[in-house]
Amino acid sequence: MGRPRRPNHLKLLAGEREDRINRGEPLPSETDVVPPVQLTPGAQDVWDRLAADLINQGCLSHWDVDLFTAFCESAATYHECRERMGSDYVTQGSVKNAVPSPYWKVMRDCVETMTRIGGRFGLTPADRAGIDLSDTTPTPTHGPERLLSS
Repeated sequence: MGRPRRPNHLKLLAGEREDRINRGEPLPSETDVVPPVQLTPGAQDVWDRLAADLINQGCLSHWDVDLFTAFCESAATYHECRERMGSDYVTQGSVKNAVPSPYWKVMRDCVETMTRIGGRFGLTPADRAGIDLSDTTPTPTHGPERLLSS
């Protein structure tokens, strides 16, 4: 599996060649971004903490809410399992042997999911490392103007 594609606005920031930029990219309309379903309380906390900043950076649109909702639910499940597990990374198995905590296994799956989905929104340091915003002027976050302002 190769490297995931970068959105056009990130290609422009990186100085990508013109022939590698899709000027006909479909763009979401400017609509309010709200969670599509009732989130669990923990997921709502994650949404409230991250969504506004991602919207301001142009990384979250109403097209992305289902995927971002999955990220929020995964993060909430991770935190809930961490709280329930405490410091007991191992537990007693059925034959009185030590086995990894079931909470540890769920946490590990949540971290994998959060890393995979979070990378799509630039939420991991590695995904932000190639982006340099120091010499750029603010660009529009929606509409075709964001591609023409480079």
